[in-house]
Amino acid sequence: VYIVSGGLFKTGVADLLGTLILRLSGSGEGRLIAVIMLVCGIISAFMNNVGAVAVLMPAVIGISNKTKIPASKLLIPLAFSSLLGGSMTLIGTPANILAQGILVERGLPSFGFFDITPMGIIALLTGIIYMVLIGRHLLPVRVTSSDSQVSKQLRAYIGEVQVNPRSPLI
Repeated sequence: VYIVSGGLFKTGVADLLGTLILRLSGSGEGRLIAVIMLVCGIISAFMNNVGAVAVLMPAVIGISNKTKIPASKLLIPLAFSSLLGGSMTLIGTPANILAQGILVERGLPSFGFFDITPMGIIALLTGIIYMVLIGRHLLPVRVTSSDSQVSKQLRAYIGEVQVNPRSPLI
């Protein structure tokens, strides 16, 4: 996840995604959360939930820096929407694939690729509405390590150790 996120950040793809999301939503917290959750939910319907978050996490952190909205207020909805979006298709989450396999093993009729999509859409939209109206007010405001005051405090506890190439610790 960190490698994919780092690659997206270094190549500028994260900035492109962030700019697109900001263009669609504006800088208001509620609309921003709604658009981030909708985009992530749709992506996670067709790929692994962790992968969807890895793709969008650098963009969301960039949006947080631009809008001065704490990252914790945007990253938690991002994570929730990846889980909710995974319920829209058979490949959205491993649990859906597992359930499909159990049905087939027992000789029961299997699901089509989009058979569970209507309920998945209801779950995703309900989650978005809840997060925009209620959930965002319950989210914690976390200070990030990029804050200069926190960085100064951390420097007092950070050290560097070099291990000799012939050391038994290697």
